[in-house]
Amino acid sequence: MSISTLILAAALQTGSIASSDIPPIPDNLNSVPVAEFRFQPEYTYRESLKARKLTSGCTPSEKVSGGGNYFVEVLLLVDGKGSLRRVTPISIQCPALEEYVARYFARAGARNMKPTPDKKPAWRRSVLKFYW
Repeated sequence: MSISTLILAAALQTGSIASSDIPPIPDNLNSVPVAEFRFQPEYTYRESLKARKLTSGCTPSEKVSGGGNYFVEVLLLVDGKGSLRRVTPISIQCPALEEYVARYFARAGARNMKPTPDKKPAWRRSVLKFYW
């Protein structure tokens, strides 16, 4: 099953948007437009410390001079009017951190997404980057 199929199946479970209105996920995630927020979400150092605890046993996305970078991308389904309907993390083989980042974006995007230009549901992407 492709990533597009998995994400679409998860989105359909929400029931908030008719399945015929959900746009397909492109196979190339880089072609998904970057999420636009009304107000830029803030991420604090304290939240970063909580996230670090969740990486036990996980391999960093990139190893750098004694530390590691973790890049957790998410796909956000915006309903077109600015409401966030679904957050789906892209796997980096660190489920606890992926879930943490998905919950962060669910909070940060609630009533904070910019409407899509055509007012139709669309996928957007964002990322949280960690270095420890």
